[in-house]
Amino acid sequence: MTSRTVADLLVTLAEPTRLRIVNCLSAAPLFVADLSSILKLPDATVSEHMDVLESLGVVRPYEVVPYVLYTLATLPGPRDRLVRSVLDALRTDSGAQAERVAALGRSRARLETRVRGAAVMNAS
Repeated sequence: MTSRTVADLLVTLAEPTRLRIVNCLSAAPLFVADLSSILKLPDATVSEHMDVLESLGVVRPYEVVPYVLYTLATLPGPRDRLVRSVLDALRTDSGAQAERVAALGRSRARLETRVRGAAVMNAS
């Protein structure tokens, strides 16, 4: 795991795609495929960004075999306040708002389907 300095976190959040991912995850837990669909990016690109965010502890993965569900992590102390401040700054951005709405809708629609499907696969 890389160091978790405030500077590392700022650089990570300054990258536009990672900022968009964090914005979406602030609305709801999502799978890579969901983020890819919302952001209109290839799964591989989203996965690379998720690795960076995970290495700094910004996102937390949860296995829903064979998938991975991502949520925003709660960071210690000022790092969490920094992430929350960045997200608060995005609240009035219409593009960011639209992506949060899409994330919430997609999460509700897909989470139950994926969890049910994973349970069936595990039972086989």
